[in-house]
Amino acid sequence: MELKSRQTYILRSLLDADREVTSAELLEKLGIAKRTFYYDVEKINDYLAQHGMGRLVISGARVRAEISDQAALDRQLRRNSSYFFSVTERRAMEILYISLNSETVTIGRLMDSFEVSKNTALADIKMIREELEAWSLSLRSAIKVGYQIEGEEATIRKLLWAQFRKLNNPEGTAAVKSFLQQSMVAITGNDIDFLELCRCLIKQYESDIQGDCFLDENGFESMMIQASWIRSRKGHEINMDSEEQFALMKTLSYRSVEFSAQKLGLLGMGISPKETYYITSLFLGIQTTDFATQEEENSYILGLAEQLIYNFERIACITFPNRERLHGQLSHHIRPMYYRLKYGIMDKNPLTRDIQRMYPAVYDFTRRAIKEIDTKVLSEISEDELAYLCIYFASNLNEKFVSQGDAAATEEVLIIGAGNMATSTLVKEQLQDLFGLSFRYSVITVDRVRKWELDDYALVVSLVPLSRQLSCRRLVETGPIITEGNQRKIMEVLKENRTVARHNKLIQDILRLVEKNTTGQVQAERLYFDLFRYFDRRDGGGGLPQTTETFAEKLRRENVVSLPAGTDWAQAVLRGAQSLQGERLADKMGNLLHSRRVQMYRFQDEVVLVHCPMQGEVGAKVDVRILVSREGVLCRDGRRASVILCLATADRYTHWNTLQEVYQYFSTPGHVDGVKQFYALN
Repeated sequence: MELKSRQTYILRSLLDADREVTSAELLEKLGIAKRTFYYDVEKINDYLAQHGMGRLVISGARVRAEISDQAALDRQLRRNSSYFFSVTERRAMEILYISLNSETVTIGRLMDSFEVSKNTALADIKMIREELEAWSLSLRSAIKVGYQIEGEEATIRKLLWAQFRKLNNPEGTAAVKSFLQQSMVAITGNDIDFLELCRCLIKQYESDIQGDCFLDENGFESMMIQASWIRSRKGHEINMDSEEQFALMKTLSYRSVEFSAQKLGLLGMGISPKETYYITSLFLGIQTTDFATQEEENSYILGLAEQLIYNFERIACITFPNRERLHGQLSHHIRPMYYRLKYGIMDKNPLTRDIQRMYPAVYDFTRRAIKEIDTKVLSEISEDELAYLCIYFASNLNEKFVSQGDAAATEEVLIIGAGNMATSTLVKEQLQDLFGLSFRYSVITVDRVRKWELDDYALVVSLVPLSRQLSCRRLVETGPIITEGNQRKIMEVLKENRTVARHNKLIQDILRLVEKNTTGQVQAERLYFDLFRYFDRRDGGGGLPQTTETFAEKLRRENVVSLPAGTDWAQAVLRGAQSLQGERLADKMGNLLHSRRVQMYRFQDEVVLVHCPMQGEVGAKVDVRILVSREGVLCRDGRRASVILCLATADRYTHWNTLQEVYQYFSTPGHVDGVKQFYALN
């Protein structure tokens, strides 16, 4: 006898746990009834007895495995086992079955396909109905047609993409691909490798646009093309309005898809005109290395990038030194992101949590900047997409610092990526944080690597495994997040070629003194990097002034200005500037008011923030003045504000802690009214 996939899963769960497991834990994972579980345990014990390998023991509410030869059992399971879906994965597959199956899907078919009881299948249907309701979709059942999902076809396509993402593992993806292949063969009558056909379509697309696509490693793009094909053949097509069709027709992407559709038509496997538009939108959502070669560059995308930069500068109270470069990077990224959001194509970012941890302020400012743009598409942006945008802002915030280093640095670091500019930029940012002014940095894709050029670099950092032919002694392979282990390897390379010798002897002497005079454990490597950054930035003038006073501490009466009745916008700004640093700053703000270049950000209905830049001024420091008006000041956006915060900045970084505290303070219910009531006195 052989075990079913669910029974194999139970046995493996007990073996991996290496402890007694409660039956309740297993029942929750499996989503089955207790009676079904006991039946499975009985079958597992029959199997184990047949092979003389032990048994499962149920003691009260606990279950344990007593196995005589676990190594032999592992080998046996690897030979015979099939993949068992978790409850979430099983329901995702059931939605795909209902949506894409070539045959009628009934309760009986779900029971047979997923090895579940009728009660479990009915429970799954109940949960699927609830999930569909959240998508504004419904599940209908009829005797002759089985289960069918009803609602807007565009929403159903987004639903399918979400299910693919739930199966984001090798086994789950393999199961989906096998199912899609079977459905495609049944619907088209052609027994060819449809996954490979989709890959050929994408390769043709790459050739037509003269760029390389950044494809998901699990092949989600190919899976969505197949899903589109199946839905279309079943009579379900997306209806785009004429304006949208016209916009897509003007793109190079559309002409590429249309050409491929014509060739498939000659084989009797044509794609309908409506589906050609949809597949075009899928391709537009695939990131490519160079959008400059495409005709669909348009003012809307460029405008989004410009608005995003403008919002970020207002919110973070900074000015980017090279806005043109940042604008190009963001335009490059926003185009496919826009189509991904528009058509529900989810781009999973595995680095989201790391980016949020590394750049909390930048991430928050990016989120606020997006929120300020009034468009339905961007309102649905995910944390994963936000994290990608955050990388570009974080890297460009160091632009001035880096450019200073470029002039002084004689050595160069090469970063080799697969083509994802955001990931390569993240690695560059971490290296800059490690070494600062010591190096210049270059980023290229792996296809542009030339062996004879690698020895020209002080360090080569690769995000992709390189062939033996491209290997060199200064190479360090790493992931997008540079671990302490890889930091150590990088430093060893640099020490070997004496690139970091400038500070190395001094740092080593300091470390020896610290270890000599410290009784506890010394984190030598971490301390080495901290000292290196300190000396490097001291030499380059990169040290930043610090502020230790919190915003709550600044909320004192001497920092609050009560505005008299009738105060207008310009008078309020000048009053705040004068209170911060006298006539010199007031004159500066007067000039900015005259040229309409004062940065203002309304982050609450009654609260606005005004940026008062003090860079280059004598005694420049981070400071805040809180202007309070009983009647409210009519601001330049045509709305009144009862609280105006004038924030003085000394550079582009040191005010961020205060800024975040300001945003958090006034986001707390009651704080705006409290400040008004306490300070709004004439």
